[in-house]
Amino acid sequence: MNEKRILLAEDDLISAKLFQESLTSLGYQVTLAEDGRKAKEIFTETPFPIVITDYDMPEMNGIELIDFLKDEEDEPIIIVLTNHSETSLIIEIMKKGIYDYIVKPIDTEELSLKLHRALEIYNMKRLEKATKREREMRLESHLDWIKWKERIGGSGNFKNLNQNLFESLKTSFNQGTGFGALISLLEIVSDSAQREGNFYKIDSEIMELIKLNADMAGKALTTFADIERILNGKIELEKISLSDVYNEIKKLTTNLSPFLSIQNNHLYLSERKPSFENNEININKKYFIDALTEIIINAFKFSVPESSIHIVIYIEVKSFVISIYNSPVINSDRVEGIPLPFENIVFEPFFRLTKFVYDEYKTLDFGLGLTKVESIIKRFNGKIEIKNIFDHLTAKSTPKTKVICRVALPLV
Repeated sequence: MNEKRILLAEDDLISAKLFQESLTSLGYQVTLAEDGRKAKEIFTETPFPIVITDYDMPEMNGIELIDFLKDEEDEPIIIVLTNHSETSLIIEIMKKGIYDYIVKPIDTEELSLKLHRALEIYNMKRLEKATKREREMRLESHLDWIKWKERIGGSGNFKNLNQNLFESLKTSFNQGTGFGALISLLEIVSDSAQREGNFYKIDSEIMELIKLNADMAGKALTTFADIERILNGKIELEKISLSDVYNEIKKLTTNLSPFLSIQNNHLYLSERKPSFENNEININKKYFIDALTEIIINAFKFSVPESSIHIVIYIEVKSFVISIYNSPVINSDRVEGIPLPFENIVFEPFFRLTKFVYDEYKTLDFGLGLTKVESIIKRFNGKIEIKNIFDHLTAKSTPKTKVICRVALPLV
């Protein structure tokens, strides 16, 4: 379904047609309604992301239409058109909880900016609502988070976490790319190398492969050592205000934006909340950014081309929550996103849902990235989950799969 759809309620036919042309030139699909009552009928049949309504209309005026739309489950972003510029009237309109207002005559450039931001906010709200609904559906089906909480275990229990991690690594060590390949290559060298005096002569291509895999194995061991350092509590934490954390996240999104051009994706960050000023979390800034970088790059790598990635940040039940949403690709095994059976094992060392290497993103692609991310979040006494959710918000369309990576860090 085209997200750039607008329902326009305007009783002046000439003004409505002119406005429709302006909106169409900006790339929006516009449906006209001659008054509030007709707009109500159209919206009831097919909800719209954005509704622009005139203030003065017969039958059902703009205020009455707003009251109806605010009570709808699929509440749109509402913008009011008015000929009036009196402060008292504008305040009355804004008290209704609408997104914005536009005083006629309309400035096309101003309108374009407002509509672009309105769509961003609509998509953020839709993702939040989809997440909430998915959570309710899981609880109703007895698929709650008990198993996930058991896996996370008690906060600060680094000794047990460390032991479990290394036991898993022992099992996986020789199966990972780099380690297993090195063993195979060394066997080939042992069988095929020709001795010439005090030296052995081997094929140059085999040597290049050995160097490549040795480099990968070295990087994996460095990551491995980093994980051990994190789990043993050998990193210092500091209290940082959520406002500063938000600034760091915003800076990170700017730094990572060049990667968006690889698949023509788009990245959106929710707005700063006033409550961020008076709250803090206890983290190590460097490792926090490392973890978030891994998560965001993963969203870039495994998203459908030309799709959007949304980062939604908010406070919920004494926790600072960062939710990252993306539209997942279907891999070669016909797996879409992170289905339920994979929700826990994606954090296991060397586990990968796809065997492709993504050189353009400059990542290790070794299966240790999320293992490190999880160890960082646990060190901060936080929780992380990655799973599929389904957008059931539009009754007349097929639910779409989204992947959500949700990080919750306790406020201090």
